[in-house]
Amino acid sequence: MAIHIVRYLRAHTILFAILSLALAAAGAERYLHHTYHYLQPRSNPRGSPQLQGAALQDLAGVLQTLYPEGAEANLAAGQARLEQGKLQEARLLLEKALEVDRRNQQLLFLYARLLLDQGESPEKVKAVVDELGRYFPRSRDKIEEYFNQASKGKIKFEAERPY
Repeated sequence: MAIHIVRYLRAHTILFAILSLALAAAGAERYLHHTYHYLQPRSNPRGSPQLQGAALQDLAGVLQTLYPEGAEANLAAGQARLEQGKLQEARLLLEKALEVDRRNQQLLFLYARLLLDQGESPEKVKAVVDELGRYFPRSRDKIEEYFNQASKGKIKFEAERPY
């Protein structure tokens, strides 16, 4: 009889320990979510979180004050304008950033997506996507597949590449 009581208490002790760990993890998750609510969730496990909302606008304002001609400052400002739905302002800022840095993957991708959203010709979007593929060949297939689907097949890419 005493052995059964000891087993019963041990089993419940282990369950209590597991419950305590689960509650601690839930509390930590809630704290982190509350603390970092201004970050977008990761789009994939290897991606890093991105600022959004007022935090992105504040960062863009500071960067543009310090580095008005910098690519990163104009990229951040362009992203903030895109979030606000100000596509034409965003386009001008992204084009200004591209004048400084043509090899920024995020900038080229965002610009190509903006051109597509604004209904630019498939040739113009394809030129930016081809540039992306040239600078970042490991991502080329995924990028081309994304823009092929996003354009509903209007943008076609060659199966064989010269480079």
